[in-house]
Amino acid sequence: MKALAAPRRLEWWSQARERAVFSLLHLGQGLGRRSLHRLITAEDVAHYSFCTSPSPILPPLPWQLPADGGQLDDLLKGVVPVFGYSWTWNSDGSCWHSAPDTGSLWPRRFFADIPFHAGNPCGDIRIAWEPSRLQHLVLLTMLAQQAEPTIRSSAVAAVEAQLVSWVEANPFLTGIHYISPRECALRLLAVCHAVDALRPLDSNSVRLWPAVLTLISGHAELIRKRLSLRLTTPHDTLAATVALIYAGSLFPEMEMAERWLAFGHYLLEAETPQHISHDGGSQEQGLGYLQFCTDLYGMVLALLDHRQMPVPEKIRQVFTRSCDFLHEFRNSTDGSLPSIGEGEDEHALSPAMHFVHPIKPHSPGLTTFHLAGYSIIRGRALEKAIFDHGALGMAPRYTHGHADALALCLQVGSRDVLIDPGTYTLSGHEEWRRYFRSTRAHNTVTIDGLDQAVQDGPLAWTLPFDTHLVYKDETPEGKITVIARHYGYKDRLGVTHLRGVSYEPPGSWMIWDWLTGTGTHHLELNWHLGCRPVSVEGGYRLEGFDRPLLMTIEGGTSSLCEGSVQPVGGWASTQYGSKHSITTLRVEHTGPIPHEFMTRLRFV
Repeated sequence: MKALAAPRRLEWWSQARERAVFSLLHLGQGLGRRSLHRLITAEDVAHYSFCTSPSPILPPLPWQLPADGGQLDDLLKGVVPVFGYSWTWNSDGSCWHSAPDTGSLWPRRFFADIPFHAGNPCGDIRIAWEPSRLQHLVLLTMLAQQAEPTIRSSAVAAVEAQLVSWVEANPFLTGIHYISPRECALRLLAVCHAVDALRPLDSNSVRLWPAVLTLISGHAELIRKRLSLRLTTPHDTLAATVALIYAGSLFPEMEMAERWLAFGHYLLEAETPQHISHDGGSQEQGLGYLQFCTDLYGMVLALLDHRQMPVPEKIRQVFTRSCDFLHEFRNSTDGSLPSIGEGEDEHALSPAMHFVHPIKPHSPGLTTFHLAGYSIIRGRALEKAIFDHGALGMAPRYTHGHADALALCLQVGSRDVLIDPGTYTLSGHEEWRRYFRSTRAHNTVTIDGLDQAVQDGPLAWTLPFDTHLVYKDETPEGKITVIARHYGYKDRLGVTHLRGVSYEPPGSWMIWDWLTGTGTHHLELNWHLGCRPVSVEGGYRLEGFDRPLLMTIEGGTSSLCEGSVQPVGGWASTQYGSKHSITTLRVEHTGPIPHEFMTRLRFV
């Protein structure tokens, strides 16, 4: 309890300081003072080198632009897809406060007074934030550069109209888009890249540049104030850090530029690298958030190198390690990442901009990341299994962690066999948030209906589990074995879970679950399937493969669950904010401990 008390006291004190500053900001807003921000006029533009440069200032980035299937035309019309919904810009600016998921309007009042957590009357705030990141404007400018002159002119007009509209519709400190420093940071980065890409086409806009400068000055100083008050999650801190370095280096004429740059460099070197382990994994345990952070590191390194500014060597090393780590998890056919953990729909600048190694085939064998807590087993028949024997997340609150100790994902060729169901939501639906981060929503064993740790609100956990890699072996004949244990149920239920994963060429898999301890318990093994099972004698045939793939399970009573709500099961989310039904193979047993489950998959 003492170990939990100290972080909670620190968090309480940070929140108290933040509330005090919010009160001062609110008072200043009510009195009409602009201590962090002032409106910038057209006459001011000539004093800023970023606005007057005739050629692009920012370095090139690794874009993988999509083939235009009408996307450019939609962006020119102000139509943006948002997590399965459609958002459309309108000239009166009300679109910036509209909730795409519910159609409600978010309040236009002091940002700290707006309720936005689960249960609010407007919807999932993450969905409402997405268009106001303005990242679609960056994609619009990149696509327009390849189009004919009339299209480029239309793109300039669209970017100007939407950016000016956003600034006018979101007075400083008013509305939901000032709640999160990360959202302010990503918007700042997007605006810099969008207008820089338009520079050869239109560099003397009377309306555009004052709006840009107004946004940059207010956002950067608010970010600095917020970061100096309290600790945030590592990817939030990194996004804000990169934004401060952008603002300080690109707008040196601004009064606070030196402070932004100095604070940004301090955070970049002293704070942000701590969440990346020495084997390249993230302590947040989300591959999506790791890609997000990798892209942010790549962007700031490219900027600092381009401007011939010093770069800490350890930042280059962190960037290289994270790129190498992610490369091992990528699908060799399309470069995609499995949806393990959270952050799969987070983008530093655009879904079309990522720092990645060139895709290449991997050789069969075992790769283990001891610090990150993953083992990747590659078989000779193009199989790839990811065995999670890592921690819950990043202490002390384990924000964004999932209770997925000893979970297993399996892919054969380009087909998913055992999947991680994803995230679905962070704050929009309490019951679905609980499910998708729960132990039951992962390919592992649940005991007595409890998670391996205790959920503490929509983001945090208490009573985190420990894990231990027990054994690993790879023989010259290609047989691979990995065994790991977790202790998430030991203190509460007196039960320990040991799992062994074994691969034997040319395509035989065995997963052995051994539950030890005392007492009588209800055990539930869930396999979330990416393919459809057909019941056959002795097990299930998994469809969609050139050869029949047979799955058998011993140790309990099997049933198939698809799109169930009582109890919840048989669901997956491949995109934030949307879910779809899948088939979950559930194996249950009630009885004394010890007990074992045996799962086999093999081609027949």
